[in-house]
Parts: sequence; structure tokens; C-alpha cells
Amino acid sequence: MGRVLVVSRQAARSAPLAKALGEHGLEMAGFESSAQALAGLDHTEAQVVLIEVRGDDSDLIPLIRQVRSSTSHAAIPIVLVAADHRSPLVAAAMDAGASERLLPNLPVEELAGLLQARIEGAAAPSRPSKGQGELWVVCGPRGGVGRTLIASNLAALAADSYRVALVDNVPRFGSALLAFNLPPQTPTWVELAAVGPDEEIFDRLPRHPSGVSVLPAPSRPELGDSVSPAAVNAMILRLTHSAELVVVDQGGRLDNGGIDMLETADHMLVVGTPDNPGVYSVLAWLRICDQLKISRSRIAVILNSQLPYHQIDADRVAKILEQEVLALPNMGIDGVRSMSAGEPLAWRHPGHRWVKSLKGTMAEISPLLATKLKR
Repeated sequence: MGRVLVVSRQAARSAPLAKALGEHGLEMAGFESSAQALAGLDHTEAQVVLIEVRGDDSDLIPLIRQVRSSTSHAAIPIVLVAADHRSPLVAAAMDAGASERLLPNLPVEELAGLLQARIEGAAAPSRPSKGQGELWVVCGPRGGVGRTLIASNLAALAADSYRVALVDNVPRFGSALLAFNLPPQTPTWVELAAVGPDEEIFDRLPRHPSGVSVLPAPSRPELGDSVSPAAVNAMILRLTHSAELVVVDQGGRLDNGGIDMLETADHMLVVGTPDNPGVYSVLAWLRICDQLKISRSRIAVILNSQLPYHQIDADRVAKILEQEVLALPNMGIDGVRSMSAGEPLAWRHPGHRWVKSLKGTMAEISPLLATKLKR
């Protein structure tokens, strides 16, 4: 018998729903608040979660995040019942990993049938498998530390020797469009999400003169919300069947799709800066990875924009993080100009000292891949 975890003001007294679920072979575990469900989650087996959204529920987002980070519940559907699908709380819940939204006037018999179908659908293997191509995810908890700069230059550095795809997986900025100076009408993963599962997606990507095939995020936030994180992740995994290296500019995403990507990556590159806020935010990120049981051996910490006068060097950061740290020098005005022009430095100026340092970083992360670079 399957079990539905129900969060509702009247969960304990919702006999009609319990009866309807029973007719579909389902059992109900009821909680009257998200706080109660959060406290009891680890001790409650469930195959689907049904949450009645209330406007004053401060524990809704923590509950969804806890479900998505739980080893026993991470993949189960989370169904929201909300009168206003456009409310900020509902939008935040969807970003945190909720699966779908329903209106509250759905008959209980129909709702029970829908929940049964969601359980059966979740049990069926639908997630595409990863291919042979290496998957590198560039991420980190803070913005403005050079993640897009590093991701785009890593891709450009490898594109002379390999079939390389760069994916912008930060849905609200469209930074890959700027990093490669692509026109606004360039197909993004909104349009490319329609490419059928049996069709080749790598050859559909816009190809930059550097040799990098780019899967950009849309430049408008409302367009990014039209494609689920799971659909974007599926496109990324499909690319690993065609490309030899897929570099994902992941940003600071830790919703369900973001966690899936971190757990799938061959190498996770966590970018920070040589200052106290940067170092301790990276420490918090690594602790989350530890909780997710992501091996530190797959994680490379990159200290970006190191200058001689900085008080915090790579050795000190390594002691704080209990993790080996790779340091990149400051690019100076050359980095600013390359980003402004949409011309990765590794493409236009492969002899630049920062590019040489980045190549050394790549060699530390994947020695075999680096030995085959032409530049």
C-alpha cells in the first residue's frame, strides 16, 4: 500500500480524502502544518506529498527543501494545492522543488486518482542516463565571483581538442548569451526543450567561433520559468552522449534540479574569492555537499582573483575548508574587456597568464583531459 503525506489544516479530520485514498490502495499520513511535517518527515514513509498552501506558512519552503535533500524522499512528487498559483510563496515553492500546482476545488475522488497516477509515474524510470562525456558543473554560493567567466573559458580552452558544450543553467540571467556575444534571438533551452528524445540535440546548438556549442538560458526570467529544472537536466544529460565535455554554469542553484546536477557531475567546481565572506560561504556549500554524501574527491574548490596583497591565501583556505584549493590570479582589465566583448580570453589570447593558470587548474582536475589539449 502506498502512502500520501498530507499537509492540511484539517488533515487529521479529513475523512473523505482518507476514504478516497483508501479506495485507490493508498494510506494517508496527515499533518496539520508544515512545521509538524518537517519534524516528522524522517520517520514517515511516503511516495507522494500533498500540501495545502497557506499564505502565512513560513515552513513551506524548508519542508520542500528537506524532502528534496532526504535520501528516502528526494525523488517523490510534491503536489501543491493553492488558490493563487501566481503568489510569491507558490512560485518560491516551485523553485524549491515542488512538482505541480492544483486548484483547491478538485473532487477528492479525482484528487486520489491523480495522486495514485503520480506515484505510478514516479516509480517508472524516466530520467535519461548520462553518456560517456565528462560533465563539469561550475557552481558556488555567491554571485560576482567569476563562475561564468571560468565556465566559458574552460569550454573555450577545450574546444580545440574536444566536442564541447557549455550550458547556462542559471535561468534568470542569460549570461552565456553575453559571454559569447550571441544575438538575443539565439535559440535557448526554452526552444530546444521541444527537441524530441530520439533527435540529436548537440547539432541543434548554436556554435560559437571558438568551437564551443552553447545551450543558453533565456534572457527573460518569465521564459525561464516555462521549462522545468528536470527538463533542462534531461537536455544536459543528453548532451553527454554527444559531447566529450559538457561544462554547466550552474550558479548557486540548490533546488531539486540543482541537487540532481551536482550529484550527477563528474567534477564539481566550487568558485569562491579570497575574503572571509567568500571562504565561509564556500564552507557552508561544502557542508551541504557532505550532507548530500557527495564525495569530496569530485569537488574542486577554485579561489578566484587572487592578488599578492590578499590576507587569505590558498593554503589558509585549504585548512579552513579541509579541502585542497586551486587558485587563479586576478585577470585585471583583460578579463573585464573579454566579458564585455563576448570573447573568451582562452580563445582570443591563449597565451595570457590567466589562461595558462586555468589550463593548469584543468590539469589538476582531470589530467587525462588536459594532456590532449592542443593549445
